[in-house]
Amino acid sequence: MRSVASCSSILIVSPNWLGDFVMALPAVTRFHRAHPGVRLSILCKPFLRDLWTKVDGIAPERVFTFPPQGVKKSFLQTRETFAMGRQLRACGFEAAVLFPNSFRSALIAAVAGIPVRRGTGLHARRFLINDPVRFSAGETRTLHQSREYLKLLCGDSAGDLSETGFASARPGFPAGAVPSAFLQGAPLIGVIPGAARGDSKRWPFFAQAIAHITGACPEARFVCLGTDKEHPLCEQTLQEAVALAPQLAGRLVNAAGTTRGTADFFDALCACSCVLCNDSGGMHLASAGGVPVVAVYGLTDPAKTGPIGKGAIIVQAEGVRPSRAIARTDPAAAAALRSVSPDRVAAACLAVLRAKPGTVAAAAAM
Repeated sequence: MRSVASCSSILIVSPNWLGDFVMALPAVTRFHRAHPGVRLSILCKPFLRDLWTKVDGIAPERVFTFPPQGVKKSFLQTRETFAMGRQLRACGFEAAVLFPNSFRSALIAAVAGIPVRRGTGLHARRFLINDPVRFSAGETRTLHQSREYLKLLCGDSAGDLSETGFASARPGFPAGAVPSAFLQGAPLIGVIPGAARGDSKRWPFFAQAIAHITGACPEARFVCLGTDKEHPLCEQTLQEAVALAPQLAGRLVNAAGTTRGTADFFDALCACSCVLCNDSGGMHLASAGGVPVVAVYGLTDPAKTGPIGKGAIIVQAEGVRPSRAIARTDPAAAAALRSVSPDRVAAACLAVLRAKPGTVAAAAAM
């Protein structure tokens, strides 16, 4: 069996979530820098395509996307799975590295006839994996998810996680999203009050934190970011902030839904001085772009899925036992988030704004 590093053409099956995509970047970047002659290709969901093309060593023509999912999923989406495998067969890949643990990702690689298929044997796919990667019980408990991807692709989980090979060429907001005068001369704080995983990751006191921050830093301006569906949540957050601190009127903008796609969202985040957020995909994306983030954690575990960029500050509920598996509507998780006070979060944001570039300790506990 050939090693992955000895292959000249490798297909990497991307993680499916935005945050997981970011946590896979150190592995892809390290492998590319160690083996610049190896041709890397990506198979990902459509919404991640534009982001993968921003990564060092990944050419746009080598990013393949899964077919869009139908309204009703069939078992393993059989027709689409086999069609994808047949399409990839023509590319002649020598190896596939499967970041997801899904059965479907392994089946696609097998149908594509890829000789070396590297991944975990989870989810009943052991017979499809001929280069298995095993994690000890200790690794499963303690390894950051980025280090799991490092072991899968590079064979070694040690080393720096902040080298992502990922940067915005044109940081800024889409035309018309934010008035140009709004962006002049003041610290701009991006605020992401939403989280795709629901209430168990949504801290409810963003408005109060904004009011605290503006009391100590009256020149600060705030822009709320998120999806179309999160526009009402962002609007409610800004209205509550103005009610608490009327001097904020004119210094808040709701730009949720104005970024069309994840690449635009990334460029907007990179235009901010600091990003205040939940444990979310937006947190990971901002941190990967080198933007200092202040992230509020309840029961989720930053040791496993914390931001990997430099300058991240995690504000976590006190006295909790973090867990990797939290349901979308977990009452204990929501209660833990409510226990995090706005003044703690505001103090973390002010520490970021007052620090000189590069001096904020990564993953510092507040």
